Formats: sequence, C-alpha cells, structure tokens
Amino acid sequence: MSFYEQDNIELTKEEIENCRHKFEKKWYGILLFINFAIIITVIAFCIINIHNYNTLPDTLKESFSDPSSYANVVISPTSALSSFPTELQLLLAGIVTIIAFPFGVNLYYAKYRSRAIKITENNFPEVYYNIAKYSHKLGLKRVPEAFLIQQNGVMNAFSAFIVRKQYIEIDSDLFEIAYREYNDLESINFIIAHELAHIKYKHATFYYNLFIMFSTVLPIIGSTASRAREYSCDRLAQKVTGNNGVEAMFSLFAGKHLYKKIDVHDYINNSNDIKGFFVWCNNLVSSHPILPKRIRALVKGEGSGDLY
Repeated sequence: MSFYEQDNIELTKEEIENCRHKFEKKWYGILLFINFAIIITVIAFCIINIHNYNTLPDTLKESFSDPSSYANVVISPTSALSSFPTELQLLLAGIVTIIAFPFGVNLYYAKYRSRAIKITENNFPEVYYNIAKYSHKLGLKRVPEAFLIQQNGVMNAFSAFIVRKQYIEIDSDLFEIAYREYNDLESINFIIAHELAHIKYKHATFYYNLFIMFSTVLPIIGSTASRAREYSCDRLAQKVTGNNGVEAMFSLFAGKHLYKKIDVHDYINNSNDIKGFFVWCNNLVSSHPILPKRIRALVKGEGSGDLY
C-alpha cells in the first residue's frame, strides 16, 4: 500500500470511538435528562397552577357574564400580557423557543453564507482537498461546505448546522498562517479536522442540539459537557492529521505572528503555576478547556483530558 493510499484510508468505528473523551457520552446523557426534566416540570407546573376562569382579569369576567359589555372592554396588549398567568407565559415562551430554533439556525447560516467565500477546488484548493480527504477518513457521507469569512482579526473556526446540513466557518486570519505568514498548512489542517470531528460525533447537528437546548445553557453543567466534546475532537483531529495540534492551538491564543516563537516545553513548565481555586472556577465555567489543560492533553497524545 502506498503512502498516499494509507494516508487516505478510512478510520474504523473503533478508532473513532477510542478518541472520544471517556465522559462525553455521560455528560450528554445528563444534559438530555435535565432538558426533558425541565420540559416536563414546566408542563406539570402549568397544568397544576392554571385555573382558566379564576385567573382571568375582572373586566373579562364581567364581559363574559354580560355580553353587551364586550364593546366597552379595552385592554392594552401590555396589560393583557401581564394579566396572563405566569405559568402560561412560561409555557408559551418555551414553545416559541422550540419553534424559533430552526428559524434561528437557518437565519444564522444565511447571515454568514451571504458574507463568506466558499472554499472550493478553485478557491483555496489545498484546503478544499484536505477537507475532502479528512471527510473521507472520518466516513462522512458528504463533504461539508466550508466558508472563509473576515471577522476583523478574530482567530477562530467553528462547525455549525441547519436542519439537515452541517458546515464549517473559518476566519480569514487563520488562513494567513497557511498562505502568507508561515505557509503552515499543518496548523490549519488540524483546526479543520477538529471541526470535522464535531460533525462526525454529531455535535454539530440539529437534533443533537435540539434535545439539549435548555439544559446546555445551564452554568457548569453545559460547560462541562462542552469541554468533554472539545477534548474528543482534539484527539480525533490528532488521529486524522497525525499532527499533535499544539502549534495550531497556540495560533488561536498567541496569534498568527507569534505562535511559532513559543517554546512548548517552557510553556508547559510555566503552566504548572497556573493553578488555584479561581483558575479551577474559570475552567469550570468555560466551554473549552483552559489552555494549560488543553496543551497538556495534546502533548500527551492519548487518553482523556482533565475536565476539572
């Protein structure tokens, strides 16, 4: 088998699952349970507390008893809403949120798509080729769309979704490390593989997020589950690219001009001093592992990173 063929061989399900953080599925299960508990609790609370007639404003009660007075009843939208039972307002807010969710993600997609450059065989072909190659290695049914967007100096990339499709956004400053600053395709490749890993693990799918839409915003619980997902995707990106991803991570934090100047061993030695209660608290509420923990996990190259 040639190196080219070996480099493009599809990963097995076992290899992909072995890269997943050991607590990721557990925390997703917790989010699912809490999400459905929230929904059931709100519905039960509404059923128990709503008394249709007794909670109506007195003016409406009088109008019901005297139909001739209908024309004299004047209720402003604000007063009508405030007179609505709190329980019913809560239920309606939840229903509106669920209904608005698909509209919101499609609007978000349209916003970015309308101001982005699509990466194709002709626009940044080296990057497009690697997106296609990594998609094949991960066993994705289709190559996700990828877009380049100017974000005024922000160094980031993310995977996102609409109802039946996933896509990747990459900030243009990240591209400069590949095409201008250092001709460093390896770092951009790792970041792309990380985002494709989110798609492979179904983190960036409509239904995955729909079923945890309320619980995922809870402090600590939602962020801890998110950190587990990030560790999973870092490890899978290492498997896909053969790159440890350390320089890629430094490029996000130190910037496109300076990340190559960082001494990794010196950073790790000094990062041992980054500890204490408030550092622990900061990591606990962060959606991504703090940099020292993330770098140490990348350097280790195997196993699950520290969630706490």
